Amino acid sequence: MSRSAQEIEQWIVGRVSALTATSSREIDAHEPMLRYGLDSVAVVGLVADLEAWVGYRFRENPLEAHPTIASLAQFLAEQVSHGERRA
Repeated sequence: MSRSAQEIEQWIVGRVSALTATSSREIDAHEPMLRYGLDSVAVVGLVADLEAWVGYRFRENPLEAHPTIASLAQFLAEQVSHGERRA
């Protein structure tokens, strides 16, 4: 099932909010995600859950190429709309 960039962005915001105890209203999708204090364990868990939810497998740390929620969501939406699944 394809997900829109907006759906993915909302999912990531919700997850970052839960992981950092930060209100989702305080999370800016255009700021670097690590700004909210995610440690390496949280990032690994977030990425694994995101892979399972979207159905896309990352080859490397996605935050290196897509450090913001908005850019990561847009990238993933484009990949799944083109049929990329990398499972």
